[in-house]
Amino acid sequence: MTAYSLLEIAIVALIVAACAVKAFGRFFPKTRMRLQGSLAQGLDRPGRAAWLRGLGRKLGSAAPDAGCGSGCSTCGSCGPADDAKPVRLHPPRR
Repeated sequence: MTAYSLLEIAIVALIVAACAVKAFGRFFPKTRMRLQGSLAQGLDRPGRAAWLRGLGRKLGSAAPDAGCGSGCSTCGSCGPADDAKPVRLHPPRR
């Protein structure tokens, strides 16, 4: 294996890992926020290095994704719109 192929494998692995983390956060927002909060608490403890405490504060202050379909269930307005028309199915013509 050459150095180029090792670098290529590492870059592809980082891209796949980032996509997996993003998909996890998209499909499991409550679990992601809970894990992110516990990680932030673990990093922002007295006795830790200043950069770790700063990272913990930054992770702890993240707001959940806004908008319908984010799965947060905090606003209660994710129901169908009032102006939505019902779908009518017609039997096939013969």
